[in-house]
Amino acid sequence: MNRNIFVTLIIAVILSACAQNLRIMHTNDSHAAYEPQRNGLGGYPALEYHLDKARAEVDHSLWLDAGDMQTGSIFSSMEYKGLQGGAILEVFGLLGLDAATLGNHEFDVSEAHARALVETSAFPFLSANILNPDGSSFGDAPYRVFQKGKLKIGVIGLTIASLPERVKPENVANLNILPYTDAISRVLDEVDAASDLVVILSHNGWEADSLLATQLDHRVDMIIGGHSHLALEEAPKVNGIYILSAGSHLQLLGQADLKVRRDRITRFSNTLIPLSQPPAGYSSRLQGFLDESIGELERELSATAGYLPYPFMVDKFEVTKASLWVAQALQKEYPTADLAMINNGGLRKHLPAGAVSLRDLHEYIPFGNTVVFFSCYGRDILAAQNKNIQILLERPYDIMSLSTTAWLSDTTSVFIIGDEALDPDKLYRVVSHDYILSQWDKYLGFKPFDVDEAGDLFLDAIIRQVQKQFGSAKQTY
Repeated sequence: MNRNIFVTLIIAVILSACAQNLRIMHTNDSHAAYEPQRNGLGGYPALEYHLDKARAEVDHSLWLDAGDMQTGSIFSSMEYKGLQGGAILEVFGLLGLDAATLGNHEFDVSEAHARALVETSAFPFLSANILNPDGSSFGDAPYRVFQKGKLKIGVIGLTIASLPERVKPENVANLNILPYTDAISRVLDEVDAASDLVVILSHNGWEADSLLATQLDHRVDMIIGGHSHLALEEAPKVNGIYILSAGSHLQLLGQADLKVRRDRITRFSNTLIPLSQPPAGYSSRLQGFLDESIGELERELSATAGYLPYPFMVDKFEVTKASLWVAQALQKEYPTADLAMINNGGLRKHLPAGAVSLRDLHEYIPFGNTVVFFSCYGRDILAAQNKNIQILLERPYDIMSLSTTAWLSDTTSVFIIGDEALDPDKLYRVVSHDYILSQWDKYLGFKPFDVDEAGDLFLDAIIRQVQKQFGSAKQTY
């Protein structure tokens, strides 16, 4: 054999021996989605099954979560071992989560509650940019290096910098929030020196992650992101950095398969796995805990939420006293909005006056719609009224109810939004839910812009308002 060919083959064998395959599973914005959605996908048992399957196929794997595992269902509202949302930590711990970053919804309750989530979890919360007053990480650490076989993976945690605008200001008033690049620059040299692969685990949103990638260098290999609820089937590469995201509400499990050689990704593929339900006979480690905690959930659902002062009747084609109340309650829950819009078809069960349970409210609003914000002009609101008048005439589907009493009652009436008459040229902020947003051409007749997803369940917002407004039995029926 030619000596040069022999040497080349030896070098190739050596380099191949230095390479290692790795599978990274990733989730984000699960929002306490403990049970399947209407399409049959999702829930914790489905996540367990597909994690088990993905792990069994490879020698080395890592599971990372990009935040917002809290807030979104009653499963996150109930207490477990004295901690609201503690059952979610238990589930992710039982499923073997390697690390998570903090989402904005981890701070929904209070600073003390967020700190308890960090201190209670069996897995580390990583945060390089959310700092305590003494400069230490609010999480367990700014980063963590994981060893999988001979491969070392450095994972740096980041949380959205606009956190004070997304939660109650007092929940984060004592914390210091660093710009992303400042936070990364504080630790990147040491992470890079200790790692073969550097991953940023981010709850910043797609636009922020894309911009961040342009500001980083070859030391960072990958950004796994959350907050925007995007399902990126083919992970885009920005400035040489892969960006991954797996949608929301546990509809999908992200799975990135890569080969790493000499601190570089030499082969990469990304798949989004639909979280279908486990087959019959699947042996679940999680089921016993879920049966126990869901049993507690059933007891929680029987609790009285309040006492309705009048019947909540449903009607797809009339603005009822109840549908008006729901729209106005949604605006009260999110007072930064100028008005609220809901669809009447989302209210499904007649509720008599008197005591109403959490289960009643779940059946009144049975869909898992999430709260969204968008902007429009006054003339768009008038166009939406004309659209809904046409719906009333033809009845192809249900109408909307708005938080203003002038809506559909008399087209000659002047809309009052806040304390002022509607201005066709004024910009208004609307709070609604994702179903109307997805069906804007049906209900609105204009395309909303400047959209922001709160991530909260529409149902939870109404439950809170029932408790606030009708929590006392001293009502007149």
